[in-house]
Amino acid sequence: MAETKKNGLDIQQTKGSFQIRGIVSGTDSDKFFKEMKTKTGKDMRMINFGVEYDKDKKVYVALNGMVKDEVYFSKKDDKGKSTTSKVKWKDRNTFNKEGYRLIGVNVGVTKTTDENGKEVNDKKTLVEYDACAEIGANLKDGESVFVRGTIEYSTYKDKHQTKFIPNQVSLCKDVDFEDEKFTPTADFEQVIVFMGITPNDDKTKFTIDAKIVNYNSIEDAEFVTYNSKLAMTLKKNVKPYTAIKVYGHIDVVGGVEEVPAEDDGWGETNPMQKITSAFERELVIIGADKDSIDTELYTEEIIEEAIAKQNADKAAQDEYGSDWGSKKNVIVEAPDDEEEW
Repeated sequence: MAETKKNGLDIQQTKGSFQIRGIVSGTDSDKFFKEMKTKTGKDMRMINFGVEYDKDKKVYVALNGMVKDEVYFSKKDDKGKSTTSKVKWKDRNTFNKEGYRLIGVNVGVTKTTDENGKEVNDKKTLVEYDACAEIGANLKDGESVFVRGTIEYSTYKDKHQTKFIPNQVSLCKDVDFEDEKFTPTADFEQVIVFMGITPNDDKTKFTIDAKIVNYNSIEDAEFVTYNSKLAMTLKKNVKPYTAIKVYGHIDVVGGVEEVPAEDDGWGETNPMQKITSAFERELVIIGADKDSIDTELYTEEIIEEAIAKQNADKAAQDEYGSDWGSKKNVIVEAPDDEEEW
């Protein structure tokens, strides 16, 4: 498995990414764009909106950013080696050293005209703080977008959570669910530390338990597959604490079913009364990369040591953290439609 930068627990992070194409919703909500102050008094912005990638199936994406002391620009040489340059916050939009590119979010939510007179996305690369403002001011319900980004796993009150953090938001060709050529785009890939697999009663659905190594925590995560052959292959060939890259689709199961309008002499059905079935978002694995298998990177001993360090750090934070401001905001950085940026 390719070498990646180690995290605060001194082991490699397990990277994940996603891509979605769909129709925007939620921009009229008070939760869409917010400006606030952190505990340390720094300015912060947040965005949160939905992308309907198939009829009645929606994924929410969220981004936040705060004012920092510096930002980073990167440059690659002819051999692909990267060099970074630290730039003061106030100079983030004026720094113009040849070959260097801001490390941030790719945003294309407004239109401009190119040199050939063609209407195209006005492409910008912005730090998270500025990207929130750009998206918040321009993105509208009903627009079609392509969103690419990273997946963040966390635990809150013993409940596992999955957050989709964009590093690209671009207007794209109109999405039409009724078009006979329409194919949903809601895909992910993720390096996991495999822990086990369990079938349901009729063996039509299989739950994959995994651990995800974040920047400063190790989280439990759950994936599913409906492919019995793949499930058997994983069970036979992948032992607990083995790293492997999996990939598949984001799916939403359940939703809201409205009661049909009827008039029994007392007027029509109350529109406030709906039969609401709880919806669940699933990360459905359709395949795994056998060449990515690594049995040495995350042994049981390594994982347990990292969890012990995580717990010790959390205990120290609980004891002293209330006077040290907010937690560090860690966001992994890096096309109109499917084009390269």
